[in-house]
Amino acid sequence: MKSVSALPGGQAIAIRSAFALVLLLAVIAVRSLKGSGARLGKTGCVRAVLDATAGLAFAYAVFELPLGLLASIHATLPLVSVALAAILLREPLSRRVLLAIVMGAAGVLVILQPGLEASPLGLALALLSLFAYALRDLVTRRMEAGGDLVKSVALSAFLIGLAGLLTGATISPPPLVPGDFVLLGLAAVTFLGANTMIIAAFRRAPVARIAPLRYSSILWALLFDAILWGHMPEPATWFGIAIILAAGSVLLLRPGHISGRQ
Repeated sequence: MKSVSALPGGQAIAIRSAFALVLLLAVIAVRSLKGSGARLGKTGCVRAVLDATAGLAFAYAVFELPLGLLASIHATLPLVSVALAAILLREPLSRRVLLAIVMGAAGVLVILQPGLEASPLGLALALLSLFAYALRDLVTRRMEAGGDLVKSVALSAFLIGLAGLLTGATISPPPLVPGDFVLLGLAAVTFLGANTMIIAAFRRAPVARIAPLRYSSILWALLFDAILWGHMPEPATWFGIAIILAAGSVLLLRPGHISGRQ
């Protein structure tokens, strides 16, 4: 998405969502012919609205902030998700998981310090998407057993695309080259893959198990920033990354994590 930033944000979002929606509708149609379709359910609808809100805010934040800074802000999502899960869903927290979350949050704060002079709009969008994603994770955990994952993702893609189309309708886009369509198509595929897998993960494990693994996204974002746009992390950022890696090690070494024991 960042690579096609010459295109107005709303229109890039709309095209990506259109690609995703076509793929999802094809899957839904095939499943319906086989008689294997399931209902969306009220919880699936609420999840789709929250996901659309978060996804739209995040997509616009991509155009305003460096990926590393955006990922650093979103790396606090485990802390927000697990805290809300403990309060609203009354899910228990082990000391080791709590330690991993706090360490990860500390690493993010170290990384964030040089980025406080960034775009106020970008920071506001990043925070909006952060809290919307946290609420989405909790709703995902409460989805009915028979809720259709594909339909929930499809509704989310439709809402994001519609909002992107409306917000970008007054801007004349520059000519699109074939490479832009390829990039937006890849963005659609990764959007679908991430959305579908995160639903499946949260329906199979407590929020406290899944949420801390999000810390790894900051490493990928910093790597892409360095390779594609030449944004090299500062020394404080590397120190924050080391703390985050240590937090991930604490989580992954937790007894029973791999085997499924509590």
